Amino acid sequence: MIHHTPGPASRGARRCAVAALSGLLLAGCFGGGGDQKADDTGATKAPESLPMADLHPAEEAEVAEGGTLRVGVSSFPATFNPVHSDGVASTAPQILEPTLGNAVRFEQDGSWSLDRDYASSIEVVERDPFTVRVEMNPKAVWQGGTSITSADMVSYVDAMQDDEFAAAGAPALDDVERVDADGKFAYEVVFEEPNADWPAAVYPVLPKAYTKSADTFNRAMTAKAPSANGPYLVSGIERRTGTITLERNPRWWGRQPKLDSIVWRIGEADVLAAAHRAGELEAAPVTPDNRSALTDAELRASLGSEWTHLTINGGTGPLADAEVRRAVTLAVDIEQVVAATSKRYGTTAVPMDSVVLMPGQVGHRDFARERDLAQAQKLLAKAGWRRDGDGPLRRKGRQLELTLPVPATMPGAIIRAESIAEDLSEVGITVTVREVPGPTFFEKVVIPLDFDLTTFAWQVQPYGLGDAKRLFTPIDSPLNFTGKASKAITDAFDAAIAETDEAKRAGRVTEIDEIARSQASIMPLAVIPTVMAVDPLVVNFGPAALADLDWTVVGFAEGKKG
Repeated sequence: MIHHTPGPASRGARRCAVAALSGLLLAGCFGGGGDQKADDTGATKAPESLPMADLHPAEEAEVAEGGTLRVGVSSFPATFNPVHSDGVASTAPQILEPTLGNAVRFEQDGSWSLDRDYASSIEVVERDPFTVRVEMNPKAVWQGGTSITSADMVSYVDAMQDDEFAAAGAPALDDVERVDADGKFAYEVVFEEPNADWPAAVYPVLPKAYTKSADTFNRAMTAKAPSANGPYLVSGIERRTGTITLERNPRWWGRQPKLDSIVWRIGEADVLAAAHRAGELEAAPVTPDNRSALTDAELRASLGSEWTHLTINGGTGPLADAEVRRAVTLAVDIEQVVAATSKRYGTTAVPMDSVVLMPGQVGHRDFARERDLAQAQKLLAKAGWRRDGDGPLRRKGRQLELTLPVPATMPGAIIRAESIAEDLSEVGITVTVREVPGPTFFEKVVIPLDFDLTTFAWQVQPYGLGDAKRLFTPIDSPLNFTGKASKAITDAFDAAIAETDEAKRAGRVTEIDEIARSQASIMPLAVIPTVMAVDPLVVNFGPAALADLDWTVVGFAEGKKG
């Protein structure tokens, strides 16, 4: 039996804290990283926005056999373990995606489907206790030829719940009571209670050989990739030249992949842009820093999975008053933030109107917010703050002054902070934007709550209610920087996580957003677009907010091989 002892801050939360914050710095995630319809290119779109993925889809028969796809990425992984606390926040998951498969495949809208290469069925078989049964594909093997078995899942969950492992798995893994093996190729995952995020916690990412000991898990993949179970495997890692090479997995049992190889090239944004222009890369990331160098390239753009926000420290000072926090959120011009984000990325950004789901994600409901300066002023007056003409707000002789620190290394965050400060000045709130050293921004400013307001970015995941909950509750959650935690928001998240019916869960998410808006601790601002410069003959490849790519059909349109 796998035992789990819940606490005010779960093991998973503690493990993920440093990883999540480090990832913001590595990826530059400061903004400066419902119902849908499919358009006639096959892309699922959120209403009036970029698509959820821009892949230039093509039928399998339209994709040429062979070729090498060369793709630029920003940095070497800290470790090649994709579920290590250092690896999950690095480029490891992106680089290893063609090599690691899963029985649960995430679609463009964040829903899931069964990947029969890995399992013949996944179904909820009991409600009390909540139990998911997985029937595995006996043909599925790890890179060395060892079968993927129930023993891998038992060991994987055990590792994810052991403090000796520097693991950063899905939060739902912390709620697994046990994994019951039913022979070699079937098992049942028994949860302590119903968990809506269960699809993220029912298939092993690593073989038992990598999860049987903490030393192996923590250290064995710093310089080498884990055993592959996908259509490709890592055949070369060259730190000197900044390249990682993937080749076809000779033991792959599924549909033969189209490409011969994939080469990841690591470099700065401007270097990767120059390599793409010179024909040395088929794909390169487009950032605000290198966008001007790629004006003649074919660009593919989608909604990203990251969203900017204004976090309000309600633990002390004038912002401890909920009326003042609500006034702040009503005074900020979200449309201006979205417009600035669009300008920086050269494409259409959209507002983020939920603290849980992005526009276009399954279960999302429109929850748009209107700026209302008059109502903001009424709330401030109700809280006892008075303004003489166009002067600053005062109460009992004290001026309403707030600090908004931002990392000096992130121009997008600085632009956004200055815009917010200007907005709040319109209702008499004085905001001092303070630039601080980027490398210590989280350690010295965010984690100790040394701010009134701050802004960076969080990331949406498919089936990530547990991740979102950590931003609000409990009060000692290592990802809660609001200085607050209420019973109402805790109960709302718990109710949504316990609701496994998707239609009913959408209503629960709306309740979360309503309470979060009333609490006014985190104000969602904009979804950050993901933009790539891609060779026009590359098909079934490009940016995707939530979807898993099908790497067996990524390749070149007939007529070109790399």
